[in-house]
Amino acid sequence: MIPPKVVHESNTISSIIQLVENGLGISIVLTNVVKNYENSELGFVELKQSNLFTDILIATPKNRNSESADAATAFLLK
Repeated sequence: MIPPKVVHESNTISSIIQLVENGLGISIVLTNVVKNYENSELGFVELKQSNLFTDILIATPKNRNSESADAATAFLLK
């Protein structure tokens, strides 16, 4: 397997899409991105049977207890 040569990273989907549309690489994106860009100059290939995962975060107000965040964390960590 040839390791990828990562020369740029972005956390904004619009920047990622623009780079790919301009021929400056490829990207792995979430499946819901297709809905917003299906009529663009992009092609999408579904990666089936892959062991991909993503990190998730729960955003909460600082310095305040959040019952919702506690419940969500407990549910997700089951």
